Amino acid sequence: MSKPEKPKVEDLAAEVAAWNAYREIRQAHGLDVVRLFARISDEVRQGLLSPGAREDFANLCNAGCLPQGLAALVLLLRKAPTLEKFWNAMVGNPENRRKAMESLENAAQTLEALHADAPNYGTAAEDEQFARLERIPISRLVAELRFHVELINIAQLIKKDTEARTPTEVARYVLTGYVRGMTGRFHDESVSGLVGEISMEADDYNEVAQRMWRARNYKRLEAHYSWIVEFLISMSVVMEHTT
Repeated sequence: MSKPEKPKVEDLAAEVAAWNAYREIRQAHGLDVVRLFARISDEVRQGLLSPGAREDFANLCNAGCLPQGLAALVLLLRKAPTLEKFWNAMVGNPENRRKAMESLENAAQTLEALHADAPNYGTAAEDEQFARLERIPISRLVAELRFHVELINIAQLIKKDTEARTPTEVARYVLTGYVRGMTGRFHDESVSGLVGEISMEADDYNEVAQRMWRARNYKRLEAHYSWIVEFLISMSVVMEHTT
């Protein structure tokens, strides 16, 4: 695997413009996002429980990772397990998914058929009428039901097309790829220190375990999620030149 090269900031004109526009908008509301993100990254580093994990964080930053970017991925890895139950429900038993999608679509069609001829259906007047009753407008309810139909379908497509088993697996790949992209190396020892603490496997998850995980999963996930890593790296390069 060849060593990746970070993009040069002069080749990221669109990203620079987007970042500057975002900073200006937030500044107009009295918020300095550069200072905010720096403070959050420091809080994340300090919030790591073991001195070893804090040292791993510092080592990765010294090797080339942007503290703000690394902190964001630590937070992502920490929050990923909370999505597991939702993820499993979305990509669970195929027959249960099919029945749920059919039930939701039937409910949407029933409501739509009953109210489609109403004079205010789908208009601002309907919103106002139902707001006075403190209820959700029928047209919006129909849209919400169909949103959940699509959500169930999309979740299954994600699992099938990207071979991602859990949100935690994707988060671990993004952290691993980000470190490699920002530093030119995988730094398995330091990455395993962060993953081990966040997953509460500090005694069992080490450099060898991280290397084995990469061997089994990295290329498979890279084929589908490398765009996330590339985006984070590009924005990190841009932010490095504004701090």
